[in-house]
Amino acid sequence: MKELTVSDAMDLVRIEAAPAISIYVGTNVNELGDGSKLAANLQRLYRTAEALVSRTHDAKTRERLLQPLKKALSALRLTRSKGGIAIFHSEKVTGILRLPTSTSDLAVAADSFHLKPVLRCMQLRRSHYILAFRKNRADLILVTADGTQSLERIQMSGSHERLAPDHEKSKRFFEGGIKFRRQKDLRESMLALHRLLERHFQNDRLPLLLAGPQRYQEAFRTNGSNVNLVGRGMVGHIEDIDTKALAGMSEGIMQQYFSALDNQVLVAFHKANASGLASTDLKEIADAAARGQVLSLLIAEDRNVWGHLDRKTGHVRVLDQRTDATADDLLDDIAELTLLKGGRVTVLPSAQMPEHKAIGAVLRWRDSSSPLLNGAALGAFARHPRRESRIVAVV
Repeated sequence: MKELTVSDAMDLVRIEAAPAISIYVGTNVNELGDGSKLAANLQRLYRTAEALVSRTHDAKTRERLLQPLKKALSALRLTRSKGGIAIFHSEKVTGILRLPTSTSDLAVAADSFHLKPVLRCMQLRRSHYILAFRKNRADLILVTADGTQSLERIQMSGSHERLAPDHEKSKRFFEGGIKFRRQKDLRESMLALHRLLERHFQNDRLPLLLAGPQRYQEAFRTNGSNVNLVGRGMVGHIEDIDTKALAGMSEGIMQQYFSALDNQVLVAFHKANASGLASTDLKEIADAAARGQVLSLLIAEDRNVWGHLDRKTGHVRVLDQRTDATADDLLDDIAELTLLKGGRVTVLPSAQMPEHKAIGAVLRWRDSSSPLLNGAALGAFARHPRRESRIVAVV
């Protein structure tokens, strides 16, 4: 069974893999012991997936699909952890993702993989940079849902060391170190550091969090500008703190930062709603997602709407209950379709959703018959057409 990263799991959006089995097991259980509770939960979820597949596929297909999965699961040993695991299986791929965030037990067999818990994980552990000021250097660290990576070690005097030469954003940048001999050189050093970072962040929207002594942070803020800079930093002596520990220490600050961004998404929805460019109607949103009209999608984390989505036409069939074995969560399917069309997805608790609906969307445009699509709107869309771009899960 292949070990997947969160990024690998999100790439499953692009795979046509029907029937696709998704199994989520929460590993943050209360019971202590040798993992027997987790093993029992995994077997129960497998039997659920097996029953779903058995109701809709012939014996030959069932054997071809389920035997490899059953064998892979029998070799899997689960242990308690803070997060959970996700298992994705089809005739094309079998992989396991160890989630850094908690998840509920769930088994789905549908036409595509169920990825809403992965979307939520990406949202809770959103990517950001840390610029850590140590005694004679500044370390640039990338933090993602998959872990931490030291990209650059920028010496404040002497030579410069590139720690991740193959990272796409570290090539061609930071060619030399920064001279920092006396206190009077602090301003010039920070100006030089800003110039190096400007090229690094030229096409990057990830936030930058400062860490280290207060005087270095103040000098960095006052001797240059960076649109990605987080307003609040981590102040203190960090000389002996490693990158992984720094990433853990940054969680509280970054959760507040990203929570504020989520509020901005809601504000944007209400503004769009006032001008007729927003909707909470699931069928209308599904149709818009298929057309590439959805700019920003909001879905409820703790709700499911079972049914079927035709990804080419956007037509949906909503079920009152999950009586159809091939039914998937339409919120998940519409989110995946939105990502494939270059839109963005935000997963929120139901209490924060607009009008307490299960889904909401900001639309790029209405159809040509709508009076809202005036000449200015058409011109704006022409200047910024939708793109088949890299998947962006959250705003």
